[in-house]
Amino acid sequence: MGTFKNVIEPATIALIFTAGTLINRRKPRYNHLSLDSKDASLGSSRTSSPDSRQASWLPENSAFRHNLLSRFLAAFPFLLEIWYWLLTYWIYQLARAYSAHLIRHDDATWEWAERHALSILSLEKKFGLAIDLPLQHFILSHLPWLMPILAKIYYSHIAVGVVFIVYTYTFLPSPTFTRIRRTIAMNNLLAFIIFTSWRCSPPRLLPPEFGYIDILHPHPLIPSSTVPQESSDLPPSTWNNNRPQLTLAAMPSLHFGTSLFLAICLERFSPHRPLRVLAPLWPAAMVLTILATANHWVLDAVVGAVVPFLGWRLSWVFESKVFEVIEEWGFWVCRTEKPVIGDDDDARERSAGKEDGGWMA
Repeated sequence: MGTFKNVIEPATIALIFTAGTLINRRKPRYNHLSLDSKDASLGSSRTSSPDSRQASWLPENSAFRHNLLSRFLAAFPFLLEIWYWLLTYWIYQLARAYSAHLIRHDDATWEWAERHALSILSLEKKFGLAIDLPLQHFILSHLPWLMPILAKIYYSHIAVGVVFIVYTYTFLPSPTFTRIRRTIAMNNLLAFIIFTSWRCSPPRLLPPEFGYIDILHPHPLIPSSTVPQESSDLPPSTWNNNRPQLTLAAMPSLHFGTSLFLAICLERFSPHRPLRVLAPLWPAAMVLTILATANHWVLDAVVGAVVPFLGWRLSWVFESKVFEVIEEWGFWVCRTEKPVIGDDDDARERSAGKEDGGWMA
């Protein structure tokens, strides 16, 4: 169990990223373009005119073009995307961990979170949406073999997201990929704001008399006979089940919101028809998973679905010149020039038949 959590699963993520790095290997291409695109700060080439640099306080990093690290990044530009992913992921996880630490012994917060959960349950019953408990009991009674599969789906959330990043970087135009990456970061920010300002218990943390069973995090007070043996034997995920995990974060469901965002992006932008056809299956499986395992309410999924729509609209926040300045000075400190768009990227953008416009209007 510990081997899976601490070795196999992280190694899988590393293997996916390694494959993405090798797939996107290219001959070094040097900056000879000037882009007016708003995406110039994160993932595209940037203007190198002296006047522009002086006005925006950008350093001149072209002097480092032939440094070993610059040439290495030029040959393997996806390494920069791995850095962006790790930066976003760990900022988000550390913020969650600190939030969990703050409320760990705050009984009042836990009481308020339970009240919020009960208010959601009451609202779902009022509008006929309270399908969480009947769904879980039906699967446990009639389809117990399905629960371990759903648990695996729940724990594969991060791995699927990493595969998605590799795929979109490889096959989509650079501006489209950049906006997708920024949207994912904004989704995390929006979700964090919501679940730290409005704490809400997941169904699995309600008192036993409500009938919900924690499938993924067995509790000593829950009779083992009520949990399928296959589910209780599942190895935990180092990404979704760790010591600083924030438990009072049911609203919104970022598991579902992210899966829906991935599916919509593939449906809208993927050049591969089979993938566009199969994409909706992932959010469908995820919403079944989060409800059947008592990790989220129906309304958590509803709000989770709204988050990426807002994230897409607000992704411009990460286009700020402030981020560009920080990024360029970071490269200057490392004595490195940022990889730039090459001819292969330009051709991919020109051949793309879809725009990244207001598809979430």
